[in-house]
Formats: sequence, structure tokens, C-alpha cells
Amino acid sequence: MRMEVAAMTGGAILIIEDNEDLRDEIVDYLCRRGHAASGCKTLAEAHDFCREHDPAVVVADIHLPDGSGVTFCRDMADTYPDTRWVLMSGNADLVREGNRARTSAFAVIDKPIPLRTLDRFIADATQRRSR
Repeated sequence: MRMEVAAMTGGAILIIEDNEDLRDEIVDYLCRRGHAASGCKTLAEAHDFCREHDPAVVVADIHLPDGSGVTFCRDMADTYPDTRWVLMSGNADLVREGNRARTSAFAVIDKPIPLRTLDRFIADATQRRSR
């Protein structure tokens, strides 16, 4: 698991993405924007991170080597009710699957994800959490 430490602006952010280049790009961008962002490539690593850090935002690929990001987020939402969940996929069918799981705590976006859009979502989510 790769972890970047930056000035915390509302809590930890976890990026779950099995594509290392994309994961690093997102984590690096968010850290440059002042967020405390970390990345991992599996749901097992994500479980460990959530237990240790109670993240403000989790951004998860829908299809991961060890399971479904949709199932992970849905299951974890009960344990972490203040966390905002973002599901992402480059596959239109998987995005539709994610949209079926959508609630007020979830957002579903297409990859490639516009980093500025993600940054705005995270800024809004972390501000709400800190209130």
C-alpha cells in the first residue's frame, strides 16, 4: 500500500485501484491539492486501511482483482456511515451496475476520471464531514 502524507483537509482519502499508474496519478494529484490521500490495489488492503484510518472518502474501482468495489462499498457503508463512497469504472456496464447501488453516500463516475472533478467532490465531502 502506498501512503502519502499531506496536510489533512477533512480526513483520510483512500483510492482503491489496481492500475498502479492511475492510482499513483490520483494519489499524487490529491496530495498536491492538500489532501491526505493513500492508495491500495486490493480490497484486503482497503479493509485494513479503513480499520486504521476511518476515511472521509473512498474512491474504488468497480472491478478489482479480489472482488467487487460495489459490494465492498455497500458492505462498508454500514460500518463507516460518515464516509463518502465514489465508484469508478471504464466499463459502461460496470458503471450501470454501480449506479444501481447508488445512494446519497455514493457517487458513480466514468474513467478516466477528471481529477479536478474528483478534487471538488472530495473537498465538498470532507467539508460536510467536518461540520
